[in-house]
Amino acid sequence: MRIEAVARRRRPVSVTSLIDVIFLLLLFFMLSSTFTKFAEVEITGGRAGANVSGEAPDIIVRVGQEGWTVNGVSLDEDGAVGELQRLHDAGAETAVLLVRGEEMTSQMLISAVERVRRETDLTLSVAR
Repeated sequence: MRIEAVARRRRPVSVTSLIDVIFLLLLFFMLSSTFTKFAEVEITGGRAGANVSGEAPDIIVRVGQEGWTVNGVSLDEDGAVGELQRLHDAGAETAVLLVRGEEMTSQMLISAVERVRRETDLTLSVAR
């Protein structure tokens, strides 16, 4: 007895339904994701190697893990901002925020810049 193999014709695989599923997934992920707007903090600085010109700042502020220092006086954050406002009222116009090496995180820097700019009218520069 002889068995003959039946040759079946294979139809090509249709990818139309696969493309539909991909578009549905893309649409779902696009509509379910949230788009957030990140706030900006403007920090200006000089070019590297530029000559220093101008006058010395009126106020020197240091921010670190242990707190704020305004013109050499250690204060807490609220006291430092109050002192900055008092010095501005007394005639100070410019302040420099000094970054202390490894002690200061970028979040601490941004928070300090935002707070000084929001609560005082001082011209603030950042230096390290």
